[in-house]
Amino acid sequence: MLKVVPNVSRETIEKLEKYAELLTKWQSSMNLVSRSTLEDIWNRHFLDSLQLLHYIEGDSILDVGSGGGFPGMVLAIAGNLPVTCIDADKKKILFLEEIARVTNTNVTLIANRIENLKNVSYGTICARGFSSMKELLTIAERLTALGRGVFLKGKTWRQELEQALHFFDFYHEEYCSSLNKDGKIIVVHSIKRRG
Repeated sequence: MLKVVPNVSRETIEKLEKYAELLTKWQSSMNLVSRSTLEDIWNRHFLDSLQLLHYIEGDSILDVGSGGGFPGMVLAIAGNLPVTCIDADKKKILFLEEIARVTNTNVTLIANRIENLKNVSYGTICARGFSSMKELLTIAERLTALGRGVFLKGKTWRQELEQALHFFDFYHEEYCSSLNKDGKIIVVHSIKRRG
């Protein structure tokens, strides 16, 4: 484990330590994260998720395609905004229910496809490794009042943005990931579909 985890309480670190134990245990029977990242859970998953705290705005967060809980469950443990995690894989939601129970974290967990989520609105949509930027903007336009999203993206982030601009008008900022030299944090807002 890292010696210093910036901007979070000792209580949060203790909860993340429990999370790491459970993730390692459940990984043997479920594919929650890439096996190659288990040796570096703190950097690859926890700190990678925590860096989004600086970019979240609004009164609530929706994590799309939560999988093993990154970034949504980590944000729920560390932050002070209501977080909803949605994933179509019911087993992954069961895992997140166990994390929420063991860490005493208040989080809403939904086992469903994002297309089926209706009549709700969130302050910010976030995702990591879920889908293309075009698809994420489609979701953010529909499920946020201000069309706001915060997305962790890898090497193809520029091509994804260029493709999305064919379908949407939006403002965006690009920030370097503090943990992945090829990664970017893309903050989008004021999304409007073209045509």
